[in-house]
Amino acid sequence: MERLSKKSIFSYGLGDLASQLVWSFVGTYLTVYYMDVVGLAPLAVSTILMAAKIWDAVNDPMMGGIAERTHTKWGRFRPYILFGAPFLGLFSVLTFTAPFGNGTAGIVWAAFTYIGAGMLYTLVNIPYGAMAGVMTTQDSDRNKLNSIRGIGMQVGMMTINFASSIILVKISGSAETISGKSYTIAAILFALISLPMFFIVFKNSKEVIMPKTSAEKVSIVKNLGLIFSNKYLMIIVLTMLFQMTGNMGRIGIMAFYVRDCLGNFTLMALLMTLPSIGSIVGNAIAPFLIRHFGAHGKRNVLVASLVGKGIGLLIIFMTPFENIGMVIFGHVLFTIPGFGFPSTLSMVADSIDYQDLKTGVRSDGVAYAFYGLATKVGNAFGGSIGVMLMAAFGYAAGADITASAQHGINMAANLVPGIFFIIAGLLPLIFWKMTDKEADEIREKITARNMAE
Repeated sequence: MERLSKKSIFSYGLGDLASQLVWSFVGTYLTVYYMDVVGLAPLAVSTILMAAKIWDAVNDPMMGGIAERTHTKWGRFRPYILFGAPFLGLFSVLTFTAPFGNGTAGIVWAAFTYIGAGMLYTLVNIPYGAMAGVMTTQDSDRNKLNSIRGIGMQVGMMTINFASSIILVKISGSAETISGKSYTIAAILFALISLPMFFIVFKNSKEVIMPKTSAEKVSIVKNLGLIFSNKYLMIIVLTMLFQMTGNMGRIGIMAFYVRDCLGNFTLMALLMTLPSIGSIVGNAIAPFLIRHFGAHGKRNVLVASLVGKGIGLLIIFMTPFENIGMVIFGHVLFTIPGFGFPSTLSMVADSIDYQDLKTGVRSDGVAYAFYGLATKVGNAFGGSIGVMLMAAFGYAAGADITASAQHGINMAANLVPGIFFIIAGLLPLIFWKMTDKEADEIREKITARNMAE
């Protein structure tokens, strides 16, 4: 099969960059916006986050199944990027509005806009993620697609982490109190920047692999049964669930950690940008590392990344707040092993190929739906755990920060995420047995089968 062009690979990476401009801003600042600007109670915030993810458990696989059954002149997945992106941008802005205050109507509005934004993120990103598996059968090209996607994701996150705090402070006119208007304006800015990028992805990314005709007729119920019986997909989904519980939970608490523990909100840009820089470098070198980390190159790279990050977070947790130099050093240690993301996506593609050969059913959309679901459930669990820990240790919006509240914030931002990262790394180390060579052989068998049919 013809190799992918550099233009196609680069364009694909813009999709996650655009996604992070809208979704990382929501994940990073929505909790503090709800609690400190709108004035919602911690219980209400936690309930909204969890309710959204309970719905995602239904919505994400359903969206994956719908995408797989879509037939247009543009393919199965590309139309959702073109038509869904504008609505995703709109709802990412609406989440940072509070026209009804913090009463019952305000809680309903917050739930409606956040759940709506999550559904639209699903509408765009499940098809986007599935495209990497249908743009090429070349393993090296898939690794490049996943690598450039990881780079795009980190550039988007770095932009949010570095620029957001500066923009918010500039609009508010103070680093002490961030106004609600500043959050809304920043959300509008990031949404507008993301839209042209989504269009470039649609224009330059082509679908070349189509499922067998018989696979298209498989019911969603049977498809779900095959997904749950796919041991390799379940391993990587659980790995991502633990990883994203730690990662996204930490992101949602970092604004509190920087402001209330370190006492300097301007450090947010540096501490949140460092991991993104490490991941950009890590994603760039990931294909090389995968080739040289043994027979289980993808798995070993992923394990080293997750465990390394977990150790870095534990060091940050044990560092006194006043020792800013050591806090920064701990974040550098957390930054260095930022090379695991391409492995996870390649392993998802390997698990889809494994199911295809074993059952004759190819479930790109539903498989990536479960992968995306793990990300969003991890986001909700992490955020909810963080909010509950803060409340349990005495945090209250507007009240003086006590030593106990600081300890709860530190646990939520560093200790608990560090433990989740380490657990995430141990799962594939223990249970993932497929070698990279075996994954290549599976793809060769699928190609030969399809050509014969």
